[in-house]
Amino acid sequence: MIPSTEQSRADYIADLVDRGLYAVETVLIAGLSLFALGLGTMQVVLRYVFNTGFHWNEAIFVLATVTAMLVAGSRAVRLNAHVRVDILAMVLPDAISRWMDLAAYLAAFLLCAFFAYTGYLFVDFAMAMGTAAPDTGIKDWIVYSVMPLAMLMFCVRYVLKIRLAMLGRDHAEQSHEAAP
Repeated sequence: MIPSTEQSRADYIADLVDRGLYAVETVLIAGLSLFALGLGTMQVVLRYVFNTGFHWNEAIFVLATVTAMLVAGSRAVRLNAHVRVDILAMVLPDAISRWMDLAAYLAAFLLCAFFAYTGYLFVDFAMAMGTAAPDTGIKDWIVYSVMPLAMLMFCVRYVLKIRLAMLGRDHAEQSHEAAP
C-alpha cells in the first residue's frame, strides 16, 4: 500500500514495521508453543506408556517455551498488556499522563537496549568458547542468542511506542491495537 496524502512516509514505514513484527511474533509464538506442546506430550507418552524417553527433550522444551514467552512479551508491549502502574494515569490530566508514558517508554527502551547489548557480548563470549550443551549438543551461543534477539524485538516495539507518544497518538491508538 502506497502512503496517501493523509499518511506520511514515516507513518507508512512505522506501520510496515509494526505489521511485519506482528507477523513474526505470531509465527514464533504459535510455532514454538505448538512445538513445545508436542515435545511435552511426546515425553509424557514415552515415559508413562513405554517407560522410556529422550534425554534432550526437557532442555528443548524449556528453550522453546521460554523463547515463545519472550516473544509474547514483545507482543504485550504492542498491546499495552505489560505490567505497569496505571493508577497515576487515571488521576492525572492526559497531557501529564502522556509525558509519563513517554518517560516510561524511554526508560524501558534503554533497559532493553542494555540487555540486548550485554546479551550480544555474552553470545560473542560463548561463540569464542565454542561450548555446547551436553544433553542436546546445541552450541551455547545459539541458546544464549535468544535473549539479545528478544530484547531487539522489545526495542523495536518501544521505538514505535515512543514515536506514537511523541506524536500524541499513543492513547488514541490503544483501543484498536489488537488487530494487525
